[in-house]
Amino acid sequence: MPSSRRRFVRAIAAGGSMSVLTGCASESEESTATPLPEPESNPAPASGDSITVSRDYRDSSKYDYYPDTGEIRRRTGYRKHTNESGTTKEPIYTREPASSWVTRSGGTVAGKAAMQTVRKRLDVESLDNLTQGIGYDDGVRRVMIGYVVWPNRSGETRTPAIEFETLVDAVPATVTTKLQFEETVLSATFHPVVEFRQQYLD
Repeated sequence: MPSSRRRFVRAIAAGGSMSVLTGCASESEESTATPLPEPESNPAPASGDSITVSRDYRDSSKYDYYPDTGEIRRRTGYRKHTNESGTTKEPIYTREPASSWVTRSGGTVAGKAAMQTVRKRLDVESLDNLTQGIGYDDGVRRVMIGYVVWPNRSGETRTPAIEFETLVDAVPATVTTKLQFEETVLSATFHPVVEFRQQYLD
């Protein structure tokens, strides 16, 4: 949006939450918000102990794995049919290569597991101003943990309850997801990064 105010905005893909900037400054309005110094390494590779997380899809009615074609069939909804006998529902499915599905779905699982691990390791109740999602760093699809600070026009800054470096040390350096389908386990390993972001408030 047009504004003289400097803004830092990053897009986070599926599975994450992105805070929304509120308010727009006029073209002539200058911001008095003071940015915080960014960490030397940003985004910073996570350095905590690695974890492995498993999910069991053997009893799932939504997902099926076809080993002959290496595809995942996913139920996306239902199509209704109405006749004199009543209404029936026909499942609607879509298929995709298992390799892309495990990267996308496994990344979502990995991001949630990373945040749960941070909460447990740091023994904190609030993860406010921290976000999780899937993004790209140096062309590689990664779990992205956002460390979001909010300078405002009164000179105050809203920050997470923990320091950036503390978060980097707590987020697992790797998260391996193992997704079980009958005799097949689809596995992917993700290397989370922690990104320092500033978003300005009026």
